[in-house]
Formats: sequence, structure tokens, C-alpha cells
Amino acid sequence: MRAMGTSARRWARALVFGAVWAAVTAGAGAARAQRSDPAAAEALFREGRTAANAGDHATACKKFQESNRLDPAPGTVFNIADCEEKLGHLATAWTLFREVAQRLKADDERTAIATSRAAGLEPRLPKLSVVLAPGAPPGARVFRDGVELQTGAFDTALPVDPGKHVLAVEAPQRDRTEVTISLREGEAKRQTLEAGKPVPDTAGGHGSARRTVGFVVGAVGLAAVGVGAVTGILVLDRKSTVDHNCNTAKRCNATGAEAADSGRTLAPISSVTLIGGGVALAAGAVLVLTAGGSDSESRAALIVGPGRIDLSARF
Repeated sequence: MRAMGTSARRWARALVFGAVWAAVTAGAGAARAQRSDPAAAEALFREGRTAANAGDHATACKKFQESNRLDPAPGTVFNIADCEEKLGHLATAWTLFREVAQRLKADDERTAIATSRAAGLEPRLPKLSVVLAPGAPPGARVFRDGVELQTGAFDTALPVDPGKHVLAVEAPQRDRTEVTISLREGEAKRQTLEAGKPVPDTAGGHGSARRTVGFVVGAVGLAAVGVGAVTGILVLDRKSTVDHNCNTAKRCNATGAEAADSGRTLAPISSVTLIGGGVALAAGAVLVLTAGGSDSESRAALIVGPGRIDLSARF
């Protein structure tokens, strides 16, 4: 027992040390990720300006975005907004110009320019309203271009970039539905989305899950039976030691007394693990064997001694 206690304490110390080390290394990684690189940011910004002056706005945007990631600056965001507008991403540019105006001081000459640019873009913005059709199942989720829209955004004209947009609805036990729509500059659309058709409750899908659960339960049962068998062998060994070190009046020497105490501890462990392991093995077997059966067959119940394991639940 003392050996087991020492082992447990060692495991506890190892786990605590591992948790502390993980926290320290995670913190160090986060600190490294937050470090800026102004020199690299400046070089990228200059390359972005060169590309923009040459009319290569796609390259300019990439350079500016990376520069801003390494060392955020309002002037860099202004240039990102400018090249996004040149690329026709009006809603993106409008958002960025507004961000610049909010971040700069009121007396900065770029503030008025950014405000004016944002105001000039606003009438050109496409607006898209998304509505979930009545009767949608609970848990239905709506996505626009991969970004989930919460219910507060429904039936509201939201600015989007001109071009194609993919709307999708996902709901439990329903097929995913997608709708692709296109909007031009200044155009407004309202799109109602329907949830998909119910997914057929096929026996194959449930059977696969049932079979997996059956194997897991069976493996646990097999491990428990193994533990019960080992402890049972130990109980028999302790009994033999007691027989050789105790007389008929049940008077024992130190070896016999220790063996008797150990046997009394191991005996219930052996019984419980053997019974529980046998039950789990039987349950796992039933789950595996009924995995491919009909719905009525899958509602079988296994009777073991005075208890019952109900297998009618769907997985």
C-alpha cells in the first residue's frame, strides 16, 4: 500500500509539473506571436506602395495586409482600404475607411479623407437581407460566405461586396442547403432560406454507431474480466499462504495474518470486476450482433441475474 501511495504521489507531481510547463510554454508562445516587426512591416509597406502605383492592387493588398499584421498602423489600413476599393470590394473598403476615421485623431488630415471616402462608397454598397423561412427546425444555423449569422442579423439589409455570395442552412437531422446569389453595386436583395429535407433514419447509420459502442463496451468488459481473473488468482495465492501459516483455531503468524488481510481486500474486487466485466462483455456482444438488424430487433434487452440492461435506446 505504501508503494502504491508513493506511485500516486509521483504521478500527481508529474501531472502538476506538466500542466505548469504547458501553461508557461503557451504563454511564451503567445508572447512571441504578439511581438511586432516594424522593420519588416516598413519594407512590406513600401513594396505595397510600389505595386499600387503600378496598378497591381491585388499584390498591393497582400503586402499591406502582411505589413499591418506585423506592425498595425492606421496609415496601412488606409492603404488596404484604397486597394480593396480598387478591386471592387466595396463593403470591405467602406468598413476599413470607417475604421481609419475612428482610429485617427480628429485634427489628422487623413481623418476627413477617410470619412469622405467611406461616405462616397455608402450609396454604392449592395445590401443583402437574409430570412429563415417559418417552420425551420430548432437548432437551424444560417451561414453567409462561411460566416454564421445570428438571429439578430436576420431580415436586416447588411452591406456586402458586389459579386456572388453563398448562403447555407444547416439543421440537425436535415440536409444542408445552399443558395448562391449575385449582387451588383447599389443593389438590394432579400433572400428567404429553407431548411433541407429530413435525413432518412437509415439502419446502416445507427448500426455503425451501435457496432462501435458494442466494441467499446466489450473491450471495457474484457479488461474488467482480466482484472477480476488476476485478483482472483491473487486471492487463491493468499488463501494458500493462510492455510500454511494458520492453525485450525485460526491463529496465524505474521505472514498468515498479512495474507488474510490482503485476501479480504482482494476478494470483493475480484468478484465485482468479474461480474461487471461479464455484464459488459454480454452487452457489447448484443450491441454488435444487433447492429445490422431491424428496429424491432435493436430493442432487445439483456437480462443478467437480478438486473437488466436496456438496449432500446437509439445511438
